[in-house]
Amino acid sequence: MLKIIISGGQTGADRAGLEAASVLKFQTGGFCPKGYLTESGKDISLKKFGLKQVRTPKYEERTIKNVLSGDGTVIFCRLGHYAEIIGDGSKLTFETAVKNNKPVIVNPSKRKFLKWLTENDIEVLNVAGNRESQYPGIFKKTKIFLIKALSEYE
Repeated sequence: MLKIIISGGQTGADRAGLEAASVLKFQTGGFCPKGYLTESGKDISLKKFGLKQVRTPKYEERTIKNVLSGDGTVIFCRLGHYAEIIGDGSKLTFETAVKNNKPVIVNPSKRKFLKWLTENDIEVLNVAGNRESQYPGIFKKTKIFLIKALSEYE
């Protein structure tokens, strides 16, 4: 049963995961770059979501820590013509999950997402994906999806 939603706190899909969790009264957490860094600059509000800073302002360390800390990762991102993931951070997230045999799902339907959560016994869900500048509107789309889907989760 899902207990906590974590993310790296970046604008876009990451932040949407934290805010959806807050609306639904799930615990939040995760790792973010040193200085609570996002593409918009320092975001101290990540403290209220329980994010911990890693040693460096680079994104790679927190991406890897969040994948490894979660029971599974859902990625919301833009896809290319051949269904390849667009965005270096989203690619790293996916590759890290696969390399470490962690369940990962990309842009799922609500039905597939809920089935995936149950089949993989996800208690700690890592929400990841494109930042807002890479995929304008991803924050809103992801937040709405998660609130609707997780409202039906049992």
